[in-house]
Amino acid sequence: MTTPVLLYAAGALLEGWLAVMLGISGRALRGADRRWMRWLAAGFACNTARSVLLSFGYSSLNLADHPRALTSTLASVALALMTVALMDYVELGSRAKRRIWLFAGPLLAAIWLSAVLGWLPRGNAVLAACIFFFGWATLFVRAARREPHSGHALVVLAVLTFPAIVVALRLKLLPLELLPISEIVPLAAIGIAVLTTGLVRAHQRALRAGERTAQALAARQRAESELRAVNESLEQRVAQRTAHLEENIAGLESFNRSVSHDLRGPLGGIAGLAGIARAKVAEGHLDEAQTMLAAIERQADDSFAMVAALLELARAGAAQPQRAPVDTTALAGEVVAALEAAGKTASTQVVVQPLPDVEADPELLRQVFANLVGNACKFVRDRSAGRVEVGHASTSNGHAYFVRDNGIGFAPADAARLFRPFERLNGQRFEGAGVGLSIVKRIIDHHGGRVWAEGAPGAGATFWFTLGG
Repeated sequence: MTTPVLLYAAGALLEGWLAVMLGISGRALRGADRRWMRWLAAGFACNTARSVLLSFGYSSLNLADHPRALTSTLASVALALMTVALMDYVELGSRAKRRIWLFAGPLLAAIWLSAVLGWLPRGNAVLAACIFFFGWATLFVRAARREPHSGHALVVLAVLTFPAIVVALRLKLLPLELLPISEIVPLAAIGIAVLTTGLVRAHQRALRAGERTAQALAARQRAESELRAVNESLEQRVAQRTAHLEENIAGLESFNRSVSHDLRGPLGGIAGLAGIARAKVAEGHLDEAQTMLAAIERQADDSFAMVAALLELARAGAAQPQRAPVDTTALAGEVVAALEAAGKTASTQVVVQPLPDVEADPELLRQVFANLVGNACKFVRDRSAGRVEVGHASTSNGHAYFVRDNGIGFAPADAARLFRPFERLNGQRFEGAGVGLSIVKRIIDHHGGRVWAEGAPGAGATFWFTLGG
């Protein structure tokens, strides 16, 4: 058995194994990777059949003894199939494929026809096929530039082994008996290199696809989490707006009662007293007229105070806090000093503990302390030893400030009513329009905080508030 017969038989086994491996690998892949592997498997299957025919046709170095037409056809078909596979492998566009086939198609047909008709000796036909291998090398150089770490350079080296071996044979650097090596070894090297790099690339793509899927899943989970947060925030805002609406409705009802009683009464009194005063002036009773005018002045002041309270409540409802660092201890001290100067603390002892600084609107926070401390002083004035304390306590949600007094207190069941506009638990016993605590609540709400009260009848009261973030 001659050397070419053994080489072609070994080549048939190797190429057949590659055709099977490419076919099996292609079944496990999808899309373009499956398509080019199937084309390449078909090309190696054709080359396997050609090697089998050549192994049986060789009995000597007389190349006319084997079926030239059939083997040349198989070789041409194998070249065509492998070219299609490699163009798909390097992911050429349809326009580039058409341009390549405009050149490669006629060339392949000419090589096949010349080999079949005997126009080209076998060695020259093999040499002409080198053009295809150089073309393949160009494709893989292009792919190596696009994907520098995918092993394409290895495929370029495998492709260039074919023209290298052919040149060595032409220069008689290798014996003519090794001619089958020029066909078997390069194709086997190309098949193994392409199969290896293709599987590595498919694995990398699968990993990237997995990463993209994981990222998409994470993004979806983030979106769902954000959507839930938005829904919860929306529900909170709806609940808050509903509570504000209910509060406003209750405030309007209380306002109607207050206007009917506290504002319409003084205005009616003013009108009545003005008529009496005019009659007294006409009768010459000026002293009695002066008394009536003094009463008119008091009722006008009460009406003005009511209107001013309404304006303060409206401003508090529309206020937008402008947060800034606030020295809370100094601010509370200034408020107490202003109340003492206005004579609103009387004999009450007002103590301001050291308070933590806070980010808040300084002017709105000043109004909160003024209303709370002023209220506390008002409700302890009947005590022999009235005391008001301003302090704070640390909670799980941050600092909570308080104003505590030892005044008349209130029933715990009435705690919610304290913050309604125009609610006056003690009637006319204490002066005021009943909007001070409502203003406090609105300011604290605008800061994102919370205000609440604790107390008992005769045991004083404590008003707490936080200022949110």
